[in-house]
Amino acid sequence: MDVLVTFVRTNPRGKAQRDQRRVAGPVLIVGRGSKSQIHLQDARVALNHARITVAEDGATLEAIEGAIEVNGRPVDSARLAVGDVVEIGPYLITIEPQPTGLLLALAVSASEQSPPGGNIVRRVLMRTPRLSKRRLSYLAFLGIILLCLVVPLAAGFLGGSTPAEPGSAREMLREIVPVVAGNFAQSWNPGPVSRGHQVFGKDCRSCHQFAFLQVRDSACVSCHQALKEHVPRTELTGARGVTFATTRCAECHRDHKGMQMAPRAQELCADCHVDVKNAAPAAQSANVTDFVEDHPAFRVSLLDASHPNAIRRVRQATPATAEMVERSNLKFNHALHLDPNGIRDPEERRTVMDCADCHQPEARGGRLIEPVTMEKHCQRCHSLAFEPKVTTRQVPHGSEQAVMTVLREFYARLVLGDVPPGVVPPPDLQRMRPGAEIDYQERQQALRIADERAQRVLRELYETRDVCSTCHYVTREPAGYKVAPVRVAHTWMPQALFTHAKHATERCSTCHDVTRSKKATDVAMPTVEKCRECHVGARAVIGKVTSDCATCHKFHAGSENWHAALQPATKKGKK
Repeated sequence: MDVLVTFVRTNPRGKAQRDQRRVAGPVLIVGRGSKSQIHLQDARVALNHARITVAEDGATLEAIEGAIEVNGRPVDSARLAVGDVVEIGPYLITIEPQPTGLLLALAVSASEQSPPGGNIVRRVLMRTPRLSKRRLSYLAFLGIILLCLVVPLAAGFLGGSTPAEPGSAREMLREIVPVVAGNFAQSWNPGPVSRGHQVFGKDCRSCHQFAFLQVRDSACVSCHQALKEHVPRTELTGARGVTFATTRCAECHRDHKGMQMAPRAQELCADCHVDVKNAAPAAQSANVTDFVEDHPAFRVSLLDASHPNAIRRVRQATPATAEMVERSNLKFNHALHLDPNGIRDPEERRTVMDCADCHQPEARGGRLIEPVTMEKHCQRCHSLAFEPKVTTRQVPHGSEQAVMTVLREFYARLVLGDVPPGVVPPPDLQRMRPGAEIDYQERQQALRIADERAQRVLRELYETRDVCSTCHYVTREPAGYKVAPVRVAHTWMPQALFTHAKHATERCSTCHDVTRSKKATDVAMPTVEKCRECHVGARAVIGKVTSDCATCHKFHAGSENWHAALQPATKKGKK
C-alpha cells in the first residue's frame, strides 16, 4: 500500500522543482526524526510530529508530539480529502488527486508565510552555523587537550629553578597555573572506588582488563561467584527477557561514584513490577510500585509435617483463609504459657514466662530466631522422668527404640542387683540377690522381668501419664507407638530482608499477637498494615521509617548463578 509523496522546492532560478517518491504505508510518520517516512528538517518540527494512517476508505491524520492545522484550523486528528492543506511548522502538506493504483498523494512544500516577529530569536538560534560539525568537534577536542593535559603539564615547566622577579608576569603565572592545573587534573580522576573495592583500588587492571573498553561482566564474576540471578531468565519473556540477558553488571553497579555501588532507585524495580505478569508470566508475585501505596498483602511460607518437601505460600487476608494454618503436628498453647499469673513448673511453683524464654535471635545478625528445642527450652518444665519415686533419671527425647533401650538397661541393672547411687528400687520389682552367681537361665529370666517392666513404663509414658501426648500426637500400631513427625517453620518470609536486631526496642507482642492463641495451627506473623504503622514508602515522612524496595528485598535472591555461562571458565581459571 504505497503513498506518492512529492517534495516541492524552489531552485536558484525561482522555478518550482517537484521530486516524487513512493513511500510504503499504511502508517506514515511525519517529523524530524531519521526514521520518519516524511522527513521535515526544520527544528520547529518534532521528532515524531504526526501520523498519517492510510486505509481503503481514506486517510486519517493524528497529532503525536506537535501541533497541526488543517485548512487553517488547529486539530488533533482529521480525515483527509483531496484539496486539504495541512500545516506543520513551516511546511505545507497538500492532498492531491492520487494516481491510479495509489490510495494517497501528498505534496510537501515550504510555507511562503513569514514567521511571526516573536520567533526572530528562535530563528536566529536555529540558523545553521558557518562552521561544520566536524570542525566544531576538532575545536572541542583541542580545547580539552589544552585544558586537561597541557595546562597541568605547564605547571611543572613554570616551576623551574630560576627565580622570578617580584611582580613579574612569570611570578603571577607560577601562583595561578598550579591552582588551575590542579583543578583540571581532577577531570581525569573518575572518583574514589567503592568501599568493597578499596582493597585493590590502586590496581586498575583488576576491573579494567582491556584499555579503552568497558568493564566486562567476566571481571565482576571472577570475584563475585556467589551472586544469584533475580529470576531464571527462562521465565522472562519479550523485551524484559532480552534486557536481563544483555544488561551488564556495570549498568547498575557504577564504581567511582561513592562508597556504595548498589543502586536503590525504586523506579528500577517498579519498571517491571508494575506489570509483573508481562515480564514473567510464571511469576506468582503481585504488582507493586511502592510499599505504602500498593504493596500487596504478605505471603507466608508454611510447612506441612505430612509433606516435608512441600512449601505452601499463602497470602495473608482479613479474615484469614482456611489455608493460613501451620500443620506442624505439634500441640502448643501460647495463651497458657504467657498467662500473666504464671504457669506451674514440676516443683509446683508458678513461673511467669516471656517470649524471650524460648525465642532468641540468631547470633549472626539476628535475622531469624533460634529453633526451639526440647533440651534447651522445654525439658526444664516438661519432665521426661519415667518413675519419679524411683529415680530422677529421664528418658531421652527421641524415638521409641531409644526410649526402650534406656528403660531396659535401667531395669536390667536393678533386677541383677546393680543399684546405681540415688536410686530407690521399686518394691514390686523382683530382684536377684546382690553378689550371687547366676546361670544362663536365671539371667534370661532377669532380662525378661526387666523387659516387662520397661514395656509397662513405656505404655505409661505414651498413654496413661500423657507425658509424650502432651505435645505430640501419638497412635498405637501393631508394630508399636508412632509419634507424628514434627516440622516447624523456621523461615516464614524467605524473600524478605528482616532482622530482629533492628526491632529489639519493640516488644514481641507488638508484631506477633499470640496472647490469645490456644492452638499450634495459628499463624501470628505481622501483616502489611502492621508494618505500615512504622514504615512508609520511598517518599520520606516525618516520624516514619523511609523504606524503598531494597530495604526489605534483595535483587540477587534467585537460585541459579548470575551469568552461569561464565562460572565454569572463571572457576577453572582460578584453579
